[in-house]
Amino acid sequence: MAIVNAMCFCLMMQAALPADAMRADEGHVCIERLSERVLLAYWRGTGRCNLTAIQSEKGLVIIDTEMSPRIMAPIKKRIEQEFGRSDWAYVINTHGHMHHAGGNVLFKPAVVVGHENLPEDMEWLIKHQTDAAAKRQVLANASRTIRNLRAVLNQVANSPQDAQRLRSEIAFWQLYGQDMREGFEVVRPSLMFADRHTLDLGDLRLELVFFGKGHSLSDILIYVPQERLLVTGPIVYQRNHLPEIGEASTMKDVHRYMAVLDAFLADNVRIDHVVPSHSPPLLKSDLTCVREYYHRLLAGLRAARREGRTLEQATELLSLSRAFPTYLVPQPGQWNYGMQERNIKNLWRILDEESPQTN
Repeated sequence: MAIVNAMCFCLMMQAALPADAMRADEGHVCIERLSERVLLAYWRGTGRCNLTAIQSEKGLVIIDTEMSPRIMAPIKKRIEQEFGRSDWAYVINTHGHMHHAGGNVLFKPAVVVGHENLPEDMEWLIKHQTDAAAKRQVLANASRTIRNLRAVLNQVANSPQDAQRLRSEIAFWQLYGQDMREGFEVVRPSLMFADRHTLDLGDLRLELVFFGKGHSLSDILIYVPQERLLVTGPIVYQRNHLPEIGEASTMKDVHRYMAVLDAFLADNVRIDHVVPSHSPPLLKSDLTCVREYYHRLLAGLRAARREGRTLEQATELLSLSRAFPTYLVPQPGQWNYGMQERNIKNLWRILDEESPQTN
Protein backbone atom coordinates (compact mmCIF):
# COMPACT_ATOMS: atom_id res chain seq x y z
CA MET A 1 0.00 0.00 0.00
CA ALA A 2 2.78 2.43 0.91
CA ILE A 3 4.52 1.67 -2.37
CA VAL A 4 1.36 2.42 -4.35
CA ASN A 5 0.78 5.66 -2.45
CA ALA A 6 4.37 6.74 -3.01
CA MET A 7 4.10 6.03 -6.72
CA CYS A 8 0.78 7.81 -7.13
CA PHE A 9 1.08 10.96 -9.22
CA CYS A 10 -1.86 13.36 -8.97
CA LEU A 11 -2.83 16.32 -11.09
CA MET A 12 -5.11 18.31 -8.83
CA MET A 13 -8.43 19.70 -10.02
CA GLN A 14 -10.85 22.03 -8.27
CA ALA A 15 -12.80 20.43 -5.43
CA ALA A 16 -16.07 21.17 -7.21
CA LEU A 17 -16.44 20.75 -10.95
CA PRO A 18 -17.31 23.87 -12.95
CA ALA A 19 -20.97 24.50 -13.64
CA ASP A 20 -20.54 23.68 -17.35
CA ALA A 21 -19.68 20.08 -16.45
CA MET A 22 -22.70 19.75 -14.18
CA ARG A 23 -24.99 21.09 -16.92
CA ALA A 24 -23.48 18.83 -19.55
CA ASP A 25 -26.21 16.17 -19.55
CA GLU A 26 -28.82 17.74 -21.88
CA GLY A 27 -30.11 14.29 -22.84
CA HIS A 28 -26.65 12.79 -23.32
CA VAL A 29 -26.90 10.39 -20.35
CA CYS A 30 -28.96 7.21 -20.62
CA ILE A 31 -30.23 5.18 -17.67
CA GLU A 32 -31.45 1.57 -17.83
CA ARG A 33 -32.89 -0.11 -14.75
CA LEU A 34 -32.06 -3.78 -14.26
CA SER A 35 -33.75 -3.97 -10.86
CA GLU A 36 -34.61 -1.84 -7.84
CA ARG A 37 -30.98 -2.04 -6.72
CA VAL A 38 -29.11 -2.03 -10.04
CA LEU A 39 -28.99 0.33 -12.99
CA LEU A 40 -26.81 0.90 -16.02
CA ALA A 41 -25.73 4.41 -16.99
CA TYR A 42 -23.92 5.39 -20.17
CA TRP A 43 -23.23 8.31 -22.47
CA ARG A 44 -25.36 8.27 -25.60
CA GLY A 45 -23.47 7.43 -28.79
CA THR A 46 -21.78 4.66 -30.72
CA GLY A 47 -19.14 4.14 -28.04
CA ARG A 48 -21.56 3.05 -25.31
CA CYS A 49 -19.70 2.13 -22.13
CA ASN A 50 -21.77 0.54 -19.37
CA LEU A 51 -21.29 1.95 -15.89
CA THR A 52 -23.05 -0.29 -13.38
CA ALA A 53 -24.46 1.40 -10.27
CA ILE A 54 -25.66 -0.62 -7.29
CA GLN A 55 -27.40 0.52 -4.13
CA SER A 56 -27.08 -1.40 -0.89
CA GLU A 57 -27.53 -1.13 2.87
CA LYS A 58 -23.93 0.04 3.20
CA GLY A 59 -23.93 2.61 0.41
CA LEU A 60 -23.70 3.04 -3.35
CA VAL A 61 -21.24 1.26 -5.63
CA ILE A 62 -20.15 2.29 -9.12
CA ILE A 63 -18.40 -0.13 -11.46
CA ASP A 64 -16.19 1.90 -13.86
CA THR A 65 -16.08 5.70 -14.14
CA GLU A 66 -15.69 6.73 -17.80
CA MET A 67 -12.79 8.61 -19.43
CA SER A 68 -12.58 11.80 -17.38
CA PRO A 69 -14.33 13.74 -14.57
CA ARG A 70 -16.34 16.13 -16.77
CA ILE A 71 -17.86 13.17 -18.61
CA MET A 72 -18.53 11.27 -15.39
CA ALA A 73 -20.05 14.24 -13.50
CA PRO A 74 -23.48 14.35 -15.21
CA ILE A 75 -23.68 10.56 -15.18
CA LYS A 76 -23.01 10.52 -11.44
CA LYS A 77 -25.65 13.21 -10.92
CA ARG A 78 -28.27 11.19 -12.82
CA ILE A 79 -27.49 8.04 -10.85
CA GLU A 80 -27.88 9.93 -7.57
CA GLN A 81 -31.20 11.32 -8.77
CA GLU A 82 -32.41 7.84 -9.72
CA PHE A 83 -31.48 6.33 -6.37
CA GLY A 84 -32.32 9.41 -4.31
CA ARG A 85 -29.04 9.17 -2.39
CA SER A 86 -25.35 10.00 -2.75
CA ASP A 87 -23.58 7.89 -0.12
CA TRP A 88 -20.91 6.36 -2.34
CA ALA A 89 -19.06 3.52 -0.60
CA TYR A 90 -17.03 1.83 -3.34
CA VAL A 91 -15.65 2.44 -6.82
CA ILE A 92 -14.67 -0.72 -8.72
CA ASN A 93 -12.55 -0.50 -11.87
CA THR A 94 -12.83 -3.56 -14.14
CA HIS A 95 -9.48 -2.45 -15.63
CA GLY A 96 -7.61 0.77 -16.30
CA HIS A 97 -8.22 1.45 -19.99
CA MET A 98 -10.02 4.35 -21.65
CA HIS A 99 -13.60 4.57 -20.35
CA HIS A 100 -13.11 2.74 -17.08
CA ALA A 101 -11.14 4.72 -14.48
CA GLY A 102 -10.92 8.39 -15.50
CA GLY A 103 -13.68 9.65 -13.20
CA ASN A 104 -12.58 8.02 -9.94
CA VAL A 105 -11.79 11.40 -8.39
CA LEU A 106 -15.48 12.37 -8.23
CA PHE A 107 -16.28 9.68 -5.70
CA LYS A 108 -14.00 10.63 -2.82
CA PRO A 109 -13.93 9.39 -0.07
CA ALA A 110 -15.30 6.11 -1.48
CA VAL A 111 -12.85 3.21 -1.53
CA VAL A 112 -11.45 2.47 -5.00
CA VAL A 113 -11.14 -1.28 -5.59
CA GLY A 114 -9.27 -3.19 -8.28
CA HIS A 115 -6.78 -5.87 -9.09
CA GLU A 116 -3.23 -5.44 -7.85
CA ASN A 117 -2.12 -4.79 -11.46
CA LEU A 118 -4.57 -1.88 -11.86
CA PRO A 119 -2.11 0.89 -10.88
CA GLU A 120 0.19 -0.20 -13.71
CA ASP A 121 -2.75 -0.28 -16.12
CA MET A 122 -3.64 3.31 -15.13
CA GLU A 123 -0.23 4.70 -16.04
CA TRP A 124 -1.52 5.89 -19.40
CA LEU A 125 -3.90 8.29 -17.60
CA ILE A 126 -0.90 10.00 -16.07
CA LYS A 127 1.34 9.82 -19.14
CA HIS A 128 -1.28 11.50 -21.35
CA GLN A 129 -1.30 14.45 -18.96
CA THR A 130 2.41 14.73 -18.19
CA ASP A 131 4.12 13.76 -21.44
CA ALA A 132 3.92 16.79 -23.75
CA ALA A 133 3.96 14.78 -26.99
CA ALA A 134 1.34 12.33 -25.75
CA LYS A 135 -0.90 15.15 -24.57
CA ARG A 136 -0.65 16.97 -27.91
CA GLN A 137 -1.59 13.77 -29.71
CA VAL A 138 -4.59 13.15 -27.47
CA LEU A 139 -5.88 16.70 -27.95
CA ALA A 140 -5.29 16.54 -31.70
CA ASN A 141 -7.22 13.27 -31.92
CA ALA A 142 -10.10 14.74 -29.92
CA SER A 143 -10.23 17.83 -32.15
CA ARG A 144 -10.16 15.71 -35.30
CA THR A 145 -12.94 13.50 -33.97
CA ILE A 146 -15.09 16.55 -33.20
CA ARG A 147 -14.53 17.95 -36.72
CA ASN A 148 -15.47 14.64 -38.31
CA LEU A 149 -18.60 14.30 -36.17
CA ARG A 150 -19.72 17.84 -37.01
CA ALA A 151 -19.31 17.10 -40.70
CA VAL A 152 -21.55 14.05 -40.37
CA LEU A 153 -24.03 16.00 -38.22
CA ASN A 154 -24.68 18.32 -41.14
CA GLN A 155 -25.70 15.32 -43.21
CA VAL A 156 -28.31 13.91 -40.80
CA ALA A 157 -30.37 17.02 -40.12
CA ASN A 158 -33.54 15.13 -41.08
CA SER A 159 -32.92 12.30 -38.60
CA PRO A 160 -33.51 13.56 -35.03
CA GLN A 161 -32.26 10.32 -33.46
CA ASP A 162 -28.99 10.31 -35.40
CA ALA A 163 -28.53 14.03 -34.82
CA GLN A 164 -28.98 13.60 -31.04
CA ARG A 165 -26.46 10.75 -30.99
CA LEU A 166 -23.90 12.83 -32.86
CA ARG A 167 -24.46 15.87 -30.63
CA SER A 168 -23.89 13.64 -27.63
CA GLU A 169 -20.63 12.32 -29.08
CA ILE A 170 -19.45 15.83 -29.87
CA ALA A 171 -20.20 16.92 -26.29
CA PHE A 172 -18.34 13.85 -25.00
CA TRP A 173 -15.13 14.73 -26.85
CA GLN A 174 -15.42 18.40 -25.97
CA LEU A 175 -15.60 17.58 -22.25
CA TYR A 176 -12.74 15.12 -22.55
CA GLY A 177 -10.61 17.69 -24.35
CA GLN A 178 -11.31 20.26 -21.66
CA ASP A 179 -10.30 17.80 -18.93
CA MET A 180 -7.11 16.90 -20.77
CA ARG A 181 -6.15 20.54 -21.31
CA GLU A 182 -6.68 21.47 -17.65
CA GLY A 183 -5.62 18.17 -16.08
CA PHE A 184 -7.40 16.01 -13.53
CA GLU A 185 -6.47 13.86 -10.57
CA VAL A 186 -5.79 10.20 -11.20
CA VAL A 187 -7.05 8.19 -8.23
CA ARG A 188 -5.56 4.72 -7.94
CA PRO A 189 -7.07 1.85 -5.95
CA SER A 190 -6.59 1.76 -2.20
CA LEU A 191 -8.06 -1.76 -1.90
CA MET A 192 -6.41 -4.35 -4.16
CA PHE A 193 -6.50 -8.13 -4.49
CA ALA A 194 -4.61 -10.81 -6.40
CA ASP A 195 -7.15 -13.59 -6.97
CA ARG A 196 -10.59 -13.03 -5.44
CA HIS A 197 -12.18 -10.56 -3.06
CA THR A 198 -15.66 -10.24 -1.56
CA LEU A 199 -17.34 -6.97 -0.57
CA ASP A 200 -20.05 -7.44 2.07
CA LEU A 201 -22.66 -4.70 1.62
CA GLY A 202 -25.20 -6.04 4.08
CA ASP A 203 -28.05 -7.02 1.80
CA LEU A 204 -25.71 -7.71 -1.13
CA ARG A 205 -22.42 -9.49 -1.70
CA LEU A 206 -20.07 -8.51 -4.52
CA GLU A 207 -17.65 -11.24 -5.56
CA LEU A 208 -14.64 -9.89 -7.48
CA VAL A 209 -12.64 -12.38 -9.57
CA PHE A 210 -9.39 -11.83 -11.46
CA PHE A 211 -9.76 -13.16 -15.02
CA GLY A 212 -6.09 -13.14 -15.96
CA LYS A 213 -3.93 -10.90 -18.13
CA GLY A 214 -5.77 -10.56 -21.42
CA HIS A 215 -7.38 -7.36 -22.66
CA SER A 216 -5.40 -5.62 -19.91
CA LEU A 217 -3.20 -6.60 -16.99
CA SER A 218 -6.02 -6.21 -14.48
CA ASP A 219 -9.23 -7.66 -15.97
CA ILE A 220 -11.81 -8.58 -13.34
CA LEU A 221 -15.42 -9.77 -13.24
CA ILE A 222 -17.95 -8.81 -10.56
CA TYR A 223 -20.71 -11.23 -9.58
CA VAL A 224 -23.70 -10.20 -7.45
CA PRO A 225 -25.52 -13.43 -6.58
CA GLN A 226 -28.52 -11.73 -4.94
CA GLU A 227 -29.17 -9.88 -8.22
CA ARG A 228 -28.10 -12.74 -10.52
CA LEU A 229 -25.80 -10.18 -12.13
CA LEU A 230 -22.37 -10.65 -13.71
CA VAL A 231 -20.37 -7.60 -14.83
CA THR A 232 -17.69 -8.79 -17.25
CA GLY A 233 -15.88 -5.60 -18.23
CA PRO A 234 -13.83 -6.21 -21.42
CA ILE A 235 -13.86 -10.00 -21.05
CA VAL A 236 -17.16 -10.14 -22.92
CA TYR A 237 -16.75 -6.94 -24.91
CA GLN A 238 -19.86 -7.28 -27.07
CA ARG A 239 -21.75 -10.22 -28.53
CA ASN A 240 -19.76 -11.85 -31.37
CA HIS A 241 -16.68 -9.72 -30.71
CA LEU A 242 -13.41 -11.57 -30.26
CA PRO A 243 -11.99 -12.26 -26.82
CA GLU A 244 -8.38 -11.26 -26.39
CA ILE A 245 -5.02 -12.83 -25.60
CA GLY A 246 -2.56 -10.05 -24.81
CA GLU A 247 1.14 -9.44 -25.16
CA ALA A 248 1.58 -10.06 -21.43
CA SER A 249 -0.56 -13.22 -21.33
CA THR A 250 0.98 -16.51 -20.20
CA MET A 251 -0.27 -20.09 -20.30
CA LYS A 252 -1.33 -19.66 -16.68
CA ASP A 253 -3.58 -16.79 -17.80
CA VAL A 254 -5.08 -18.79 -20.69
CA HIS A 255 -5.93 -21.67 -18.38
CA ARG A 256 -7.35 -19.17 -15.89
CA TYR A 257 -9.64 -17.66 -18.57
CA MET A 258 -11.21 -21.05 -19.17
CA ALA A 259 -11.43 -22.00 -15.49
CA VAL A 260 -13.14 -18.72 -14.54
CA LEU A 261 -15.64 -19.03 -17.38
CA ASP A 262 -16.29 -22.68 -16.50
CA ALA A 263 -17.07 -21.62 -12.93
CA PHE A 264 -19.61 -19.00 -13.98
CA LEU A 265 -21.20 -21.34 -16.53
CA ALA A 266 -21.83 -23.98 -13.88
CA ASP A 267 -25.50 -24.96 -13.52
CA ASN A 268 -25.68 -23.84 -9.90
CA VAL A 269 -24.53 -20.26 -10.70
CA ARG A 270 -27.59 -18.17 -11.44
CA ILE A 271 -27.07 -15.30 -13.86
CA ASP A 272 -29.93 -13.35 -15.45
CA HIS A 273 -27.91 -10.35 -16.67
CA VAL A 274 -24.42 -10.26 -18.13
CA VAL A 275 -23.19 -6.67 -18.40
CA PRO A 276 -20.37 -6.31 -20.94
CA SER A 277 -18.26 -3.22 -21.45
CA HIS A 278 -19.82 -1.87 -24.60
CA SER A 279 -23.23 -3.24 -25.53
CA PRO A 280 -26.69 -3.83 -24.06
CA PRO A 281 -26.86 -6.61 -21.46
CA LEU A 282 -26.26 -10.16 -22.63
CA LEU A 283 -27.23 -13.62 -21.35
CA LYS A 284 -25.32 -16.27 -19.44
CA SER A 285 -25.25 -18.36 -22.63
CA ASP A 286 -23.12 -15.65 -24.25
CA LEU A 287 -20.25 -16.75 -22.00
CA THR A 288 -20.19 -20.15 -23.67
CA CYS A 289 -18.81 -18.99 -27.01
CA VAL A 290 -16.09 -17.01 -25.23
CA ARG A 291 -15.00 -20.09 -23.30
CA GLU A 292 -15.15 -22.23 -26.44
CA TYR A 293 -13.05 -19.72 -28.38
CA TYR A 294 -10.14 -20.13 -25.96
CA HIS A 295 -10.49 -23.93 -25.93
CA ARG A 296 -10.67 -24.22 -29.71
CA LEU A 297 -7.87 -21.76 -30.43
CA LEU A 298 -5.54 -23.50 -27.98
CA ALA A 299 -6.41 -26.95 -29.35
CA GLY A 300 -6.05 -25.71 -32.94
CA LEU A 301 -2.60 -24.26 -32.39
CA ARG A 302 -1.40 -27.35 -30.53
CA ALA A 303 -2.59 -29.50 -33.42
CA ALA A 304 -0.89 -27.24 -35.96
CA ARG A 305 2.40 -27.49 -34.10
CA ARG A 306 2.15 -31.29 -33.88
CA GLU A 307 1.60 -31.35 -37.64
CA GLY A 308 4.72 -29.25 -38.19
CA ARG A 309 2.88 -26.21 -39.53
CA THR A 310 4.40 -22.74 -39.43
CA LEU A 311 2.86 -19.76 -37.66
CA GLU A 312 1.77 -18.37 -41.02
CA GLN A 313 0.07 -21.64 -41.96
CA ALA A 314 -1.62 -21.87 -38.57
CA THR A 315 -2.85 -18.29 -38.90
CA GLU A 316 -4.46 -19.10 -42.24
CA LEU A 317 -5.95 -22.34 -40.91
CA LEU A 318 -7.43 -20.60 -37.86
CA SER A 319 -8.67 -17.44 -39.57
CA LEU A 320 -12.04 -16.13 -38.48
CA SER A 321 -13.72 -16.98 -41.77
CA ARG A 322 -12.51 -20.60 -41.67
CA ALA A 323 -12.44 -21.54 -38.00
CA PHE A 324 -14.60 -18.98 -36.15
CA PRO A 325 -17.26 -17.74 -38.60
CA THR A 326 -19.68 -16.65 -35.86
CA TYR A 327 -17.34 -13.84 -34.82
CA LEU A 328 -17.47 -10.44 -36.46
CA VAL A 329 -14.45 -9.55 -38.58
CA PRO A 330 -13.04 -6.19 -37.40
CA GLN A 331 -12.68 -3.62 -40.14
CA PRO A 332 -9.63 -1.39 -40.83
CA GLY A 333 -9.64 1.56 -38.46
CA GLN A 334 -11.39 -0.33 -35.64
CA TRP A 335 -9.35 -0.74 -32.46
CA ASN A 336 -9.55 -4.54 -32.67
CA TYR A 337 -8.62 -4.82 -36.34
CA GLY A 338 -6.24 -7.76 -36.77
CA MET A 339 -7.00 -9.15 -33.30
CA GLN A 340 -7.33 -12.76 -34.43
CA GLU A 341 -3.87 -12.61 -35.97
CA ARG A 342 -2.52 -11.02 -32.76
CA ASN A 343 -4.23 -13.64 -30.60
CA ILE A 344 -2.70 -16.44 -32.65
CA LYS A 345 0.74 -14.82 -32.56
CA ASN A 346 0.56 -14.32 -28.79
CA LEU A 347 -0.64 -17.86 -28.10
CA TRP A 348 2.01 -19.26 -30.47
CA ARG A 349 4.63 -17.36 -28.50
CA ILE A 350 3.21 -18.72 -25.26
CA LEU A 351 3.43 -22.27 -26.59
CA ASP A 352 7.03 -21.59 -27.64
CA GLU A 353 7.86 -20.46 -24.12
CA GLU A 354 6.15 -23.34 -22.33
CA SER A 355 7.45 -26.89 -22.18
CA PRO A 356 5.25 -29.69 -23.58
CA GLN A 357 4.61 -30.89 -20.04
CA THR A 358 3.06 -27.58 -18.96
CA ASN A 359 1.12 -26.41 -21.99
